Amino acid sequence: MNRNTVSTVRPKVSVMPWWRQSDPRRNEMSTLFSGTGNLGNAPDLKHVEVDGEQRPVADMRIFFDRRVKQEDGSFADGGGFWVTASIWGWRAEAAAKLLPKGARIFARGRLREETWEDDQGEQHTQLRLDADYLTVDLLCVDALTVRSKSDPVDDEESD
Repeated sequence: MNRNTVSTVRPKVSVMPWWRQSDPRRNEMSTLFSGTGNLGNAPDLKHVEVDGEQRPVADMRIFFDRRVKQEDGSFADGGGFWVTASIWGWRAEAAAKLLPKGARIFARGRLREETWEDDQGEQHTQLRLDADYLTVDLLCVDALTVRSKSDPVDDEESD
């Protein structure tokens, strides 16, 4: 058996940030990741209990593509991959409020491979991104409204 692969029971839906996940049954390999892609769905905002308090988390699917420049200056599809991404705190609330399906975004966080075994004993693997930053590709923006600096932002969640 590869030392990076461990048989585990399927974890419940993961809604905890990577730095708070400590379940030793989870098989995870993570690395820093940044990329540009399109949202496959509008972010789904949930509030979950973490350490006795409710915290917002937004889950979304992102297709990270690879555009390849052609000799004539145009771009062709060079392949890509889907990732399920989660973002926490006020950024989750903002993503759910502002980002529609199809939005072109830049995401940064920890990319990890999650492996689990289902009830029938079959192994499954999924890429997940624990995002700490999302922004919209400005080439795809027609209008922008900027919040006043006097609007408070919770310092605890502004990291």
